[in-house]
Amino acid sequence: MKRCYWIGFAVLEISYWCFHGSFIGFLMSYLLSKGITNTMVSIFMASFLLASFVGSFVWGMVSDRFHTNRRVSIACFLAAGALMYLIYFSYDSIPMLAVLYPMLGFVCLPHATNIDSWLLLACENNFTVYGKIRCLPSLLYAIISIVLGRMILTFGYSVMLAFGTVFLITGIAAAVMLPESRRAAKDKTEESPGITSLNRVFDSGAYRYLIVILFLVGLAVAPVNNLKMPLLENVGGTVSDLGIDAFICAVVQVPFIAVAGRIERYSLRMRYLLIAGLPFLTLMLAFYAVSPVMIFAGSFLYNMGVGILLPTMRSVTERNVSPAYRNLGHNTADAVYNSVTGIISLLYSGLVIDLYGVKSMLMICILIVLVPVVMTGKAAVNHWIHASCKQLSYK
Repeated sequence: MKRCYWIGFAVLEISYWCFHGSFIGFLMSYLLSKGITNTMVSIFMASFLLASFVGSFVWGMVSDRFHTNRRVSIACFLAAGALMYLIYFSYDSIPMLAVLYPMLGFVCLPHATNIDSWLLLACENNFTVYGKIRCLPSLLYAIISIVLGRMILTFGYSVMLAFGTVFLITGIAAAVMLPESRRAAKDKTEESPGITSLNRVFDSGAYRYLIVILFLVGLAVAPVNNLKMPLLENVGGTVSDLGIDAFICAVVQVPFIAVAGRIERYSLRMRYLLIAGLPFLTLMLAFYAVSPVMIFAGSFLYNMGVGILLPTMRSVTERNVSPAYRNLGHNTADAVYNSVTGIISLLYSGLVIDLYGVKSMLMICILIVLVPVVMTGKAAVNHWIHASCKQLSYK
């Protein structure tokens, strides 16, 4: 990849994630400060995730049908900018927020997948290049979250609007200057986007297995990620501990994503085992936690898994989904792991905590994550036994 493209994609990724951290990351806190109730904010969040789930399929099919990531990225940045200002100045209108909040989810979360897919096309699936570029946003996301949090306390929430605007402008500039991938023109499909496209994405058994693992792991960890504050409060934690936890989550991913090329050398069975096993250890630490430090340790382990998960899900999709449907494949995987599991977790986790306490919710999560642990563990053990028997037969 040319140096100018390397820089361009780095700016594009950083701009998106810093916009996410500076505006979306503080949006719930902003609305609560304006008197919006916790119940309404939860409803808005559920609608945000549901819309992002729908948007993942729509934007993925649009990208594949019209063979473009660049135009989709520019459109998403522009739409996000308009929605940012509308939401910021509509805090006193619940009906307006009820419409605008899901529209933001429809545009913003699928945009991250579109950028990743574009980067993979441009670097021709070189995961060493992908990892080095993709790790930068995670690091800066962590920094911007802490810095902006301090600035909001000092100068007010208008700071998030100013920072969001700056990052949108740099993102649009990077998207305009970067070219479409030459590979996109070779992967054309004349089929109209729809159910047929989705069926083609699921042709591969390896991809279906990935989706099952993503769904089960995501379903187990989503309640913990969405309700981290009750977990910390249960062991004497405060809001400042929440900021420390968020910083740990973002920073730990960086070295693992940076060495995505080396992670690819490990067997897929081993990676799947880690992707399922590390969240299991995270949930066990949370269940037996007696201080915020144990929650931090769990977050450290979980985000090691995320650092392995991201390049793995990208590589499995690239290798097993037809090139003409790769954008839809990436969007589907992200939607299952983030949106679907987030929606389901919001339906039951808060109620379980209110009725039976935090530990009851954690026990349900542990039981869920045991399923992929057993699945991946069984596959790994069977392979090792088969390989050992094969070696003995040669002797």
